[in-house]
Amino acid sequence: MSRNTRTRILVSTLLLFNEKGEPNTTTNEIADTVDISPGNLYYHFRKKSDLVDALLLEFQADARKVLQPPGGGHDSLDDFWVFLHRLLELTAGYRFLLRDMETLVVEYPKVRNALKHFARALDASFELYLHAMAGSGVIKLGRNDAKLVSRNLAVIALFSEKFDALKGFAPAADDAALQSAGSILNVLKPYVAEGFARHLMELAAYYEA
Repeated sequence: MSRNTRTRILVSTLLLFNEKGEPNTTTNEIADTVDISPGNLYYHFRKKSDLVDALLLEFQADARKVLQPPGGGHDSLDDFWVFLHRLLELTAGYRFLLRDMETLVVEYPKVRNALKHFARALDASFELYLHAMAGSGVIKLGRNDAKLVSRNLAVIALFSEKFDALKGFAPAADDAALQSAGSILNVLKPYVAEGFARHLMELAAYYEA
């Protein structure tokens, strides 16, 4: 029962953080959502930073599963598409970490370190997928293209929603993920080999609809 309550607390906290933002969520709101007393919440998590730390551990575990290197040497656009979807499901699932980044990295040093490592790993993962697709003949890359393109893809995946917010546009999490996916696929258009161009255009057009 105790473990079940702890899980319910973490799930509710994540939903509230994603909806309202960590700075705008109080521990009393979390206790009310879980339908427990503040004292019961305190028994499991003594302060809000403990909740952030616990969710950060969950995020890191999920990120390790997503950022697996491509394997087999036969990677296609569909392999990359699956990776992209898993990545955007991850970032949407922990939306508050990226949306409230400026506040969180100041308030919680563990968040700063975790996001730094995540950004580096994401950049490296994109580069590995680009090399894998180049090796399979899906895309054609110049000598320095992989590093530049992987960086651009990582920036889109991490900061596309924040850019939209600066423009005064705040899409829902699912819509933001779809827009990021479409943008990432469109970045690949100049590099895709002729035999795969139509498939890439079909995938990208799906996200523009």
